[in-house]
Amino acid sequence: LLGAASVAAHAELYWPHPLHSKYNPITPEALKDYSMTSPLVTDGPYPCKGYINNPESLMVPAVTWSAGKTYNYTTVVTAPHGGGSVQLSLSYDNGTTWSVIFSYMGGANIEGNTIDFLLPSDAPSGTGLFSWTWFNLQGNREMYQDCAVIDVIDGGAGLNSVDYPEPFVANANVNNCTTIENINVVFPNPGKNVRYGGVYKDTKPTTPAGFTGTNCVGPGAGSGSTSVSSTASSSSTGATGSSSTVIPSQSPTSSFGSSSQSPTSSFGSSSQS
Repeated sequence: LLGAASVAAHAELYWPHPLHSKYNPITPEALKDYSMTSPLVTDGPYPCKGYINNPESLMVPAVTWSAGKTYNYTTVVTAPHGGGSVQLSLSYDNGTTWSVIFSYMGGANIEGNTIDFLLPSDAPSGTGLFSWTWFNLQGNREMYQDCAVIDVIDGGAGLNSVDYPEPFVANANVNNCTTIENINVVFPNPGKNVRYGGVYKDTKPTTPAGFTGTNCVGPGAGSGSTSVSSTASSSSTGATGSSSTVIPSQSPTSSFGSSSQSPTSSFGSSSQS
């Protein structure tokens, strides 16, 4: 039993409702993915399991959020496998490039399934993709990703690549990066909004750890992204760019699992330069 339990972790994004999710009311029965708890590669390619190539009728925003406010995401976890690390990212070009808006290192999926995060005031208005990625601590070396369509209103000037870098990508057959079992990933570029949990709650490490490889970003990362590497150290410290600890305490301003606002913008439209 222990051996069987160690080979696979299981988790999926519940809210905001992701593309092809059985929880998403606009997903036709024929397109519902009942294996959403499976990782990338097994259940589809990076990014978003390939579900960004949908007809326009399926790319309907699941929620409308205001930039600068605190919201939450919720996961359904059947096998947390020790936790791990999570990043939330936004894309305004249908998944070609991404900007990290929140990094949660060390306690993901073991410190609650509903987690608050700050939607940056810099996020431009428009319709885009919201990405949840998880790297499990124990079990097979895998990357989990689900993506939802969202509308952002009351937006800012844009997400610069220093405060909101490209997300970490590993175990996805798109680069040479692989995570290391039993070391929580410390992201090379966590971005401006960071939360630490689990074994990292007090130490708050900033030196990249928990993986091998270089340039651990997706194939669409542009010239604004930062090349990364790691010695896989789990004990050293030192800053690798701008980051700060932000643990929102404000209650989510959106109702769990629902949105009262109708989408008004076309997918991919944004004021971001």
